[in-house]
Amino acid sequence: MVVMNSLGILLIFLILVVVSTDKYYTASGEKTLDVTVNLSNTDDSIGTYEVHITVYGKETIEQSKVIDTSTQNCPDDIDSLCYVSAGTFSFASQLVPVDSKIKVCVKETSSETQNCVYGKNTEENTPEIITAGVPHLN
Repeated sequence: MVVMNSLGILLIFLILVVVSTDKYYTASGEKTLDVTVNLSNTDDSIGTYEVHITVYGKETIEQSKVIDTSTQNCPDDIDSLCYVSAGTFSFASQLVPVDSKIKVCVKETSSETQNCVYGKNTEENTPEIITAGVPHLN
């Protein structure tokens, strides 16, 4: 009888663990939608910018970080422009179905001037790469 009660309690515990891990995600081992953001038009616009990403999936998810454009990457080929990597932003893929809209805004921190561009979550299992121009100050 004690063995049956213990098995019943263990079964209930395992069900609770499965349900709770299905509803919530953890940072390790979960699939993510990665969005790599590059900032363009930075050669004449050295400064501090806030990069804000909004993903419109099953729910609206937002992340942001502040980027200093004083360090730039300039590819060697003649047709490429310099850019600054804002890094990769990660979102739980279970919350972002394919074709979900992604909005990236770059805001100059002292003037509040901003520029926004849109992308989407594609079917490919690679990071989405979005390039957004920094706003020019007049």
